Amino acid sequence: MKTPFITLIYLASLVCIPLMAKEVETWSPDKKLKVDVSVEEQVSMAIRKNGQILFEIKDIYMETGQGFIPARNAKVRAIKREKVNRMVIPEIKEKNQQIPEIYNETTILFKNHYALQYRVYNEGIAYRLLTEMDGKLVVYKEHAEFIFDNESTLVYQQDTSMNSDYEAPYIHKKLSELEDKCMGNLPALLQSPQGNVLFLEANLQDYPCMWIRKGDKNLETHFWNYPKEYYTSGNSKNRRRILKCEDYIADTQGSREFPWRVFAIGEEDIDLLNNQLVYLLGSPCRIKDPSWIKPGWVTLDWWSRRGLYNVDFKAGINTETAKYMIDFASAFGIRYFLFDDGWTYKEDLTRTIESLNMKEIVDYATSKNVDVLLWVTYDLLDTQMEKALKQFSNWGIKGIKIDFMNRSDQEVVNFYWKAAEETAKYKMVVDFHGAYRPDGLRRTYPNVLTREALIEFEYSGGTDKDNPDHHCTLPFIRNVAGPMDYIPGTLHNATRNEFRMNHDRPMGQGTRAHAMAMAVITESPMQMLPDPQSDYYKEEECTRFLTQIPVEWDKTIPLQGKVGDYVALARCHGEEWYIGAITDWTPRELEITLDFLEPDREYTMQLFKDGMNADIRAIDYKMETIKIKKGDKIKISMSSGGGWVAKIYR
Repeated sequence: MKTPFITLIYLASLVCIPLMAKEVETWSPDKKLKVDVSVEEQVSMAIRKNGQILFEIKDIYMETGQGFIPARNAKVRAIKREKVNRMVIPEIKEKNQQIPEIYNETTILFKNHYALQYRVYNEGIAYRLLTEMDGKLVVYKEHAEFIFDNESTLVYQQDTSMNSDYEAPYIHKKLSELEDKCMGNLPALLQSPQGNVLFLEANLQDYPCMWIRKGDKNLETHFWNYPKEYYTSGNSKNRRRILKCEDYIADTQGSREFPWRVFAIGEEDIDLLNNQLVYLLGSPCRIKDPSWIKPGWVTLDWWSRRGLYNVDFKAGINTETAKYMIDFASAFGIRYFLFDDGWTYKEDLTRTIESLNMKEIVDYATSKNVDVLLWVTYDLLDTQMEKALKQFSNWGIKGIKIDFMNRSDQEVVNFYWKAAEETAKYKMVVDFHGAYRPDGLRRTYPNVLTREALIEFEYSGGTDKDNPDHHCTLPFIRNVAGPMDYIPGTLHNATRNEFRMNHDRPMGQGTRAHAMAMAVITESPMQMLPDPQSDYYKEEECTRFLTQIPVEWDKTIPLQGKVGDYVALARCHGEEWYIGAITDWTPRELEITLDFLEPDREYTMQLFKDGMNADIRAIDYKMETIKIKKGDKIKISMSSGGGWVAKIYR
């Protein structure tokens, strides 16, 4: 295993303070952020940026079987302070090959064996509660109020279901316009004149996810209670949907660290694009040797088996179709082939339907340097995990896509950890589909490569919600939490007027260059191609370019962007750079400066841009190859729903 971090500076001090102490202040390392914690009847926090109040967190507590934590009028026993400056090296690279971790930490220790701990980074803050009690601890409620300027804009997935799939569209509303008790899940972005604050969560273990809702005056926390009874009929039966709940949110250990409540902060929208606080606040890697974990592109059979042509077999869920798709993966250097829904015999994960010979398929894939993945449902895997993973291993399966958790209570959170740990024992990677948003689990178990928790390309078959406005929102909100299984790179491109819903062969809204740029804009160590392989063969120029785009990055440089409108990023892999830019339905021109390149070198840039008629036919694109050098200015012209993508190499 790689050394998890290089420690540069690490200082700690324990300061005894008088019991009447009312306020504790902590600054960010660059002195721009300041957190004041007041300990009076309630425990509250005020967060200031450049001397101005950015937001406040009022009345932090848990209501438990052992009383309020912290108690009303809590007594401070001591304060512990630490300064950390180190470089974290992730096992699987996402935005960067190394992540600076620089913060000032304060832990307020109270009498009665609990504490409030918080960290102030240059790019945000995080807090959590700590307890040191014997036996079990039942938590009935966790509370905090978040106070912002009432004219701030909230951007989040509004939802009301305890059986949420985390796939609602992002809404944009002023706090003053929110109805009482409306709620939604994280990440959630607050935009105010003072700056951007993105609500996140990290190191979620043995505890439910945090949501937010509109209280009587302000935003406040919301948690779904522990499940008590499930639906027993229809699809809900097999997906373990909750019907009734207990009166508590968690039954957990009395001595533990609770999840981090995280707030990424940036003056400009693009300041959020490189934020990695969720990863940094995850627990360190628990896999002794993670070198077997292989990120990569995936071709899958879900839509593609419905659209194959020019083949000598009946396309479907069968051995012949699988081998054809494996040949395609091998031809374009794609690491994985995924069997999606339909491969199992009834509900037995250890058996395939008669038309499949799984061992033969996996052996064939291995001979082609392709690995095979399997789609499974949460309920079936949870009840058959040991025997299923053993059979998968016997077949030679290298990973699984787990679907339909569609919840975020304590029980299902524990399933994520169990699945991550058990698949790691069999050296299998994981894609969580029908999932809540990333929370740092991938740092602890880096075999968890990606997850859904968004409207992605799949929705194009039945709705118009996966559109360029949505695409230009995702990098600033959902991708800040962690990798997202968006499924970029469709070649079935449509303008706003051309778009039609087709579940079997979905179109993507936006131009061809927009769809290709999404492979750079969206971030995931596991990227999937959605279309039939026959179409990718037909469009080989685009396919070759798409499948060479890396899925891990050494460096990410935000260039320009505005939430919901447009975004441009530069990403480095080895000695090569990739640039992606997309716009919403508004045609747009950008100018970027190539000041991130090495001086005194000539580079080649291969680019794909919107064709002259892309506003009428979205598939219209133009590929060019030009010579460039450091400092050159590049003009990018994008059609409505357009895009631009380039590879820079020597």
